[in-house]
Amino acid sequence: MRNKHELTSITGKLNLRYIFGMKLRNFRQEKGYGLKELAEITGLSASYINEIEKGKKYPKAEKVMMLADGLGVDYDDLVSISMTGRLGQISELFFSSSVLGSFPFQLFGITFENVMELFTASPKKAAALISTLMEISRAYDMNVEQFFLASLRAYQEMHNNYFEEFEELAEEFAKQQKWTRFTQPTREEWIVTLRQLHGVEARVADFSKYPELTGQRFIFLPGKPSQLLLNDQLDSSQHVYSIALQIGYSELKIPKRIRTSPWTKIETFDQVMDDFRASYFAGALMINRFQAEEEVKQIFNSETWNGEAILELLKRHEVTPETFLHRLSQILPGLFGITELHYLRFEHEAGKNEIKLTKELNMPRTLVPSGVRLNEHYCRRWLPVNLLKDLEAEQQKEKPEKILIRIQRAHFMESGDEVLFISIGRALRLRAKMNRCVSLGLRIDKALKEKVKFLNDPKIPVMEVNQTCERCPLDDSQCSVRTAPHSVYKRESEEELLNQTLEQLVTDYRSKNLKI
Repeated sequence: MRNKHELTSITGKLNLRYIFGMKLRNFRQEKGYGLKELAEITGLSASYINEIEKGKKYPKAEKVMMLADGLGVDYDDLVSISMTGRLGQISELFFSSSVLGSFPFQLFGITFENVMELFTASPKKAAALISTLMEISRAYDMNVEQFFLASLRAYQEMHNNYFEEFEELAEEFAKQQKWTRFTQPTREEWIVTLRQLHGVEARVADFSKYPELTGQRFIFLPGKPSQLLLNDQLDSSQHVYSIALQIGYSELKIPKRIRTSPWTKIETFDQVMDDFRASYFAGALMINRFQAEEEVKQIFNSETWNGEAILELLKRHEVTPETFLHRLSQILPGLFGITELHYLRFEHEAGKNEIKLTKELNMPRTLVPSGVRLNEHYCRRWLPVNLLKDLEAEQQKEKPEKILIRIQRAHFMESGDEVLFISIGRALRLRAKMNRCVSLGLRIDKALKEKVKFLNDPKIPVMEVNQTCERCPLDDSQCSVRTAPHSVYKRESEEELLNQTLEQLVTDYRSKNLKI
């Protein structure tokens, strides 16, 4: 963590120019001087002082003395890197926060100058903003890891989750290996490629001797040679993804790679970003974008919905439902111009009522249930949720390997938006009694209607849904799958009625020219 008494730039290097400029502006504002006033007092130009305050220039000693004399402060106080007063409070708030102090501002085009300008232009407002953000993070029990992942999602949304650079790199790699679009390498060929090109020995291993590790998809052991241990409880397609991920790390020249999957601890945002880059490369290598484009066009051009056609694509590409739908969340914005979409992943332990949202990417303005709703119950009428309950019922019929794929046109009561959801559910191999549903949601607008011909298939169920039971206006007689009372809706309705009544009272009194 950064030294709380030192203000550092985004790159982690102490930048004296910014510190000096920030302190100069702070001292000037405390004295009540404008730039022109300080210029007249010191004999320096207003433009020169402005450049100093913005961190563009650092004055020579004699000019520092002129500024110190003009402001009536000690020379040492002005050049010191220590932060006191309001600036000290802000830097304490900002850099003592493991969340805010680690935020990747540069990723969003926010420079260190922008941050410093906020601090110095309005320190009280800056302090209030930082305190508010910290309170929000505490209220929602947001740790550093969650904050990093939220930052990554925002970055993906900025780029519509499509990155041409990684697409081209994956295609070039496949070309060098003489892999064609329609001929997928076998797992053994992937293993040979990883060993020959990057010196990593991959093999299927039994993790059962180490109970704490049985939930890991792979374990990477650095060395000469490095080893990639693949959990023998997973199928071939899952092994291939782990191998492709390692190739991604090597081809993108990422020096520090994760040792386990899922990872045990996230320490830096760079770690999150590096894993994202490698995983994007892996997905692009396993599913070529142009091949997928042709396959998706065939499905979209059909007058009727055919879920089996998608399951056939899973087999053709030898990928999991999660990998396939996540890949579509990249290809649809990039090649089809469909940017109003959601990618969601839910998990449910058989025998329990709780359903958890474990991964999300929400790019449109359409409001769908998200992970922010604390202690609320997702609408059971909504496809990704009710599919998990149906999957559990199928498993009770002694069909543990059953994969369900379904579709739904969901009309959200609260916003009026309509979303086409394609959801696939299956049991997880490494977690007993745990089911997972991955879902791709496409906002039904003019663009989607033009591209997807099966939208009007009468066999596609249409359902009125809400975000959570707590926010739904339907009573028990109107909804048979409610799992919690509509407490939030009731409270908000009562508040709305109260406000309307107050407005009516004011109108009545004014029309009669009475005093309240």
